[in-house]
Amino acid sequence: MPNTPEVPIAQPVGPSGGRPPSTVVYVQPYRRSLFGVLLDFFLVFALVGSVLLNFLLLVLLMPDLLDEDYSTLTERYHSGTSSAGSKIAMVQIDGPIIEGLSGYFHDQLRAAARDEDVKAVVVAINSPGGSVTASDQLHKQISDLRDGKWPMPSGKTSSPKPVVVAMQAVAASGGYYIAVPGQKIFAEPTTITGSIGVYAPILDLHELAERHGVKMHIIKKGELKASGSMFKELTPEERAEFDEQIEAAYQRFMQIVQDGRKDKLKVGLRDEIQVPSLVRKGETVLRRLADGGVYTAQQAKEYGLIDDIGYVEDAVAEAKKLAKLQEARVVVYEAPLSLLDSMLGIRKETPAGRVDLSMLPGMSARAWYLTPGYELSGLKMPIRDLFPLR
Repeated sequence: MPNTPEVPIAQPVGPSGGRPPSTVVYVQPYRRSLFGVLLDFFLVFALVGSVLLNFLLLVLLMPDLLDEDYSTLTERYHSGTSSAGSKIAMVQIDGPIIEGLSGYFHDQLRAAARDEDVKAVVVAINSPGGSVTASDQLHKQISDLRDGKWPMPSGKTSSPKPVVVAMQAVAASGGYYIAVPGQKIFAEPTTITGSIGVYAPILDLHELAERHGVKMHIIKKGELKASGSMFKELTPEERAEFDEQIEAAYQRFMQIVQDGRKDKLKVGLRDEIQVPSLVRKGETVLRRLADGGVYTAQQAKEYGLIDDIGYVEDAVAEAKKLAKLQEARVVVYEAPLSLLDSMLGIRKETPAGRVDLSMLPGMSARAWYLTPGYELSGLKMPIRDLFPLR
């Protein structure tokens, strides 16, 4: 090996201090093969690439994990003449109407209002209602769409479009509040509607806290500040404050119904009406339309809360008639697939709601247009996604 330097190994010392006979061993330095160098480079490249790829995926998926953006919806053919140029948009209001959970509803209305090919809108409602503010916002947007007051990107407003409402399983309280802008309201035979009223459930835990030695120290300025806290008893002055808020919301609800139904109501909202008793035949109970209770579809038609009993198809036919269309293509709007949904192969017909316990009735002192028995409707658990019907 003429080109390899030879390195001698140190000689051991014998017991007598002398140097015993030994053999000099020559060690050849290790030389990396080309294959080994390439393998090391590939492993380092794969490690760094994996780190960068995971970081990129985290950046891309973070918006999907934290929030959902439905500003751009996908239009899908539903029924009717598929080749027709004129469209009837079906806007789906499904679930509780609560701030932070209603973006999908607003985006559908905006898409229908800004599309010049959409000549009429069917609002399909399956909702027990929700918060006062969210219900009022939706009511205004549906009214603006109907009256041609929706702001367009050009700075002008949209053209007026007939609005027909199709009530499904339940369209009560806030669900009825947003229905009254409809020029005609249909309800299915099994629909529950009405529930014209407002309430504010206030959780009171102060006695339980006192029994277990739990105290809440409230430092405040202003006599009515901290009204409705679950850790203190409600004072008469605080109750009067809430009564005033509830009365204002109640009066607005009744005014909205009167303006929307106008001369279609058969009786006044405060007039007593006789409703056949469900307990004993032949007996009647006295009620009022605005007593907060629900009505069947047949009762709602009798009192003028709705126009007719029918299904979505009937609402579409009426919308087509109001828009004076010979043929039309019915379309619905779907939320776009997020990157995470695409990777998992998920197709969501409508977005699942986010769980926010602070938005549930009783968890905060606020007024609600909500049907009795639906206090936990804010917990929109996507059960059908977990256990789909095959």
